[in-house]
Amino acid sequence: MRQDTSTSSPAVCNDWSHILPGFTLTHTIHLVSGLDLGIVSTAAAILEGEAAAVDRWAVNRCGDVLNQKIVLGEMTEGQAVRLREQLAALDGVLRTRMEHHFIRPSNRAPR
Repeated sequence: MRQDTSTSSPAVCNDWSHILPGFTLTHTIHLVSGLDLGIVSTAAAILEGEAAAVDRWAVNRCGDVLNQKIVLGEMTEGQAVRLREQLAALDGVLRTRMEHHFIRPSNRAPR
């Protein structure tokens, strides 16, 4: 029961800076798997191998599955898609989903 995510991937644009100048593009990968905690450590190894900047990572158990929410720092669209595809290919992963967020720079002075 594996969802094929690579065949439905749209064309990837590696540089979005021309669309919204001054904004930062970040990504959130949602990963749903069986209860095997080895998937969490394998995902961490993949992210480390790709030198991905992880801003936040939450793992929640919901019944017989693990829901992981991995918020990545600034990276290109192509890098984020490759990471999602690598994570989707892991044994035990049921599905993946990626969100793209344009973050507006803060105009407030640091406190």
